[in-house]
Amino acid sequence: MRLWLVCLVAWLLAACAELPPPSAVSRALGPPLLRFAAEGRIALRQGERSDHLRFRWEHAPDRDVVLLMSPLGQGLAELTRDAAGARLVRANQATIAADTLPQLAERVVGSPLPLEAMGDWLRGARPDLSGEADGWRVAISDTAAFRQSRLVRVLEARREDVELKLIVDDWDVPE
Repeated sequence: MRLWLVCLVAWLLAACAELPPPSAVSRALGPPLLRFAAEGRIALRQGERSDHLRFRWEHAPDRDVVLLMSPLGQGLAELTRDAAGARLVRANQATIAADTLPQLAERVVGSPLPLEAMGDWLRGARPDLSGEADGWRVAISDTAAFRQSRLVRVLEARREDVELKLIVDDWDVPE
């Protein structure tokens, strides 16, 4: 698994989205959830190369933990964000740490990624279902009903020859 794949996924740590109750007029995102656990799949394609991962993401206002797994469920890496900063832990490799997620991406990938902006879309802090951040085109292409709200089900991001698709299969949101 490429290291940049893990960093591209790091933007997920910002949180996921809650949609307002469905209406005939509004399809805007927001407000963000305070706590949740989500499980799903990530597909990343760059040119001819494709990678697929599973994830389990636990979010609270002061902490995010994302476990990245192979398609069969074997743990590959863990991303953590808390008051101490952001960390990437992989088996048999040194932990990579930074003060923020963008700094972590800079250390791992060598260039900044629009992690916060993309995370804002994912968690519902940006109201539009599509837009652009630092050259990345982001679109929410599917949502799912959950209790009295709608949550993001599919988020797609594209930049040059890189395509990322995140599918949330299961939500656990405390009442």
